[in-house]
Amino acid sequence: MQRRTAMILLGLVIVSASLMYFLVKEGVIRRVPTQRAASSGVTATPPESLAPSPPPEACQKMRGTFETGIAFPQWGNGAYGETDKKWLTELPEIRTQTAACWVEIPVLFYQSSLTATDVTQGPGTPSLGAFTSGIKLARSLGFYVFVTPLIEVDGPQPWAGAIHFPTEAQERLWFEHYWQAIKPYVLAAAGAGVEQLSVGTELEWLQMNAPDALWNELIANVRSAFAGTLTYDMNWTSLDDDLPTWMHNPDLKTIGVSEYAPLIDAPTRVDPGQMPALWQQEEKPKLDALAATLGKAILISEIGYRNSADALYNSWEAGSHAPPDPQEQAGACQAALESLIGDPNILGTFFWGWDDAQLFTLIGQPAVAVIHAYYASLLADALDRQARP
Repeated sequence: MQRRTAMILLGLVIVSASLMYFLVKEGVIRRVPTQRAASSGVTATPPESLAPSPPPEACQKMRGTFETGIAFPQWGNGAYGETDKKWLTELPEIRTQTAACWVEIPVLFYQSSLTATDVTQGPGTPSLGAFTSGIKLARSLGFYVFVTPLIEVDGPQPWAGAIHFPTEAQERLWFEHYWQAIKPYVLAAAGAGVEQLSVGTELEWLQMNAPDALWNELIANVRSAFAGTLTYDMNWTSLDDDLPTWMHNPDLKTIGVSEYAPLIDAPTRVDPGQMPALWQQEEKPKLDALAATLGKAILISEIGYRNSADALYNSWEAGSHAPPDPQEQAGACQAALESLIGDPNILGTFFWGWDDAQLFTLIGQPAVAVIHAYYASLLADALDRQARP
């Protein structure tokens, strides 16, 4: 009954609701945030005084079944910290407005070129203090936390998936520098009680070409510092490739997918009622095949749709010449959730992104009510199972 009621309300939302600076090349997502100074003048509770709050009972019952997540990307040295006004004021609203049990915290690193071996902090990287403060606030609000490292590359091609090297020696040097860059954040995440962490995000060329030994060494290094759940998050463009052996490493509980695959090949509007069929035909078989090949369920570590009339076309692009279309964005989110929830091959969904995500931004959009309906239905089912004799 609760699920049926939620779906009825969802239909009403879709019908009646009124309505990263990215660069794109070769069909893959680019993520380069718009830089901004940290907000100031916000009174915040000191992070050392924030104690973790147990997640809601229903979230505890769902743990290990389906991760109902929202990604909340923040950029800048003060991101997630005591002076980050958006983080402080909007994070509590995510639970209320979406019924999410998980929040994803991306951390942005930098590299000077596609063939450079340097990986460093930059203007968009949160300080360790701000990062730790943000985790503590999320956990004090009862969220489970998922941390994902991202890399922005300087130059005309900023996507980390295009990082490549001509020699194995350079690959080894890159892996060493990458580990040294993320290590302090891995240790901080472990110390702050983070439940889940990715060892890397969308490193497409490296994941297919760097030796297994380098990947397994990286995974071992991260595991030595972090006892929680480990993932690696691949891009949707890798779904048709043969998987490298290192992805079967037993320390990786799951593989995540940044799911921005286009469902149409022309910039046109799609009736939301036709979207679930497109999802079932175009993308769900690929995800199920990935899980079968891995021998374990997978995670949708990022998924998002533009607030535009062509939301299903070149879905990785943050910009569009099409007019805004909140119902198209909401319908796309509904079609994805309808296809993914209930699939035993899918461990969870993390929608990109709550705020500071250009046309993907969810806050204030009808898509939020769609996500709430599905996530709340899962919570209700978890409590219902507990109440059964």
